[in-house]
Amino acid sequence: MPSLKELIRNADDIQVQDDVEIPEWAPGVMFRVTGLPSGDWEAYQNKVSKMTRQDKADGMEMSIRSNRAEIVAKALRDQETDELVFPDLREGISILSKRQAGIVTGLFVLVHHLSGEDRDFKQKVAAAESDFGSGQS
Repeated sequence: MPSLKELIRNADDIQVQDDVEIPEWAPGVMFRVTGLPSGDWEAYQNKVSKMTRQDKADGMEMSIRSNRAEIVAKALRDQETDELVFPDLREGISILSKRQAGIVTGLFVLVHHLSGEDRDFKQKVAAAESDFGSGQS
């Protein structure tokens, strides 16, 4: 029987959303959007927290947008191949930072949801207990 550490290491707990269409970018093409691991969210939150302590209000909005673009670039995949659309993260951030804010924000919200960041602790525990009881990971 595997150890608890091995069970955690091998858990398939990152949610995925297939069939995401972005007709403004690629009509008829379906994307896969994945949730992100906690390390990516902690890095994002640390950047946002650091920016809110700065007095430069002008640069803050652009930095938050590029951080959202970073999250989306890390989560947007080709549904057919499961490859990242932007394997070069810097290039992805640069491209997404120049796209419509509403689309990037919508994708960001989806990644936020798939990562479980839109639920409080009690909701996360209830979801985990439900998944455990049904034999899903």
